[in-house]
Amino acid sequence: MSDKAKGNLLVIGQFGLLIGIVMMGIDEPVELWAYIGGVLFIAPGILILFFALRDLGASLTANPVPKEKGKLVTTGLYQTIRHPIYTGLLLASFGSVVQSMAFVKLVFWLLLVALITYKAIWEESLLEKKYQGYAEYKKQTGRFLPKRKK
Repeated sequence: MSDKAKGNLLVIGQFGLLIGIVMMGIDEPVELWAYIGGVLFIAPGILILFFALRDLGASLTANPVPKEKGKLVTTGLYQTIRHPIYTGLLLASFGSVVQSMAFVKLVFWLLLVALITYKAIWEESLLEKKYQGYAEYKKQTGRFLPKRKK
C-alpha cells in the first residue's frame, strides 16, 4: 500500500470517528453543567484549529503525507506544538463527549485518540525524511501539548 493510500485510510477513519462523536446522541437532553463543561473544551479546540490552519497555510493537507512543495512550518502554534490541528480536534470532540456524558461517545473518542496518535507518529517519520531540521524541531516541541521547560 502506498503512503498516500495509507494516509487516505487514516483520514477516512479520523473523520468517521469525528462524525460519530458529534452526531451521536443529538436528541439527548443536556444538563447545564455538562453543556458548559463541553463548551470549555469546544471553544479552545476551535480556536486552536483556526490558528493552526491559518499558520500552516499552503502546506495544509488532510493526508499526513507532506505536500511535495510544502514547507516545514515552525511558527505560530507550531513553535511549541508539532500537531496543533490534532490538539484542536481532540479538545473540541472531547467537549462533545462531556456535553452528552455518553459512554459510547467516550469509547469513540478514545479510539480517535489512538488513531490520531498513530497518525501523528507516522506523519513525523515522513516529515523527518522530507525536512532536514525536523529531528531537532521534534526535540524542542511537544506532539500535542507544549513541552514542559526543564
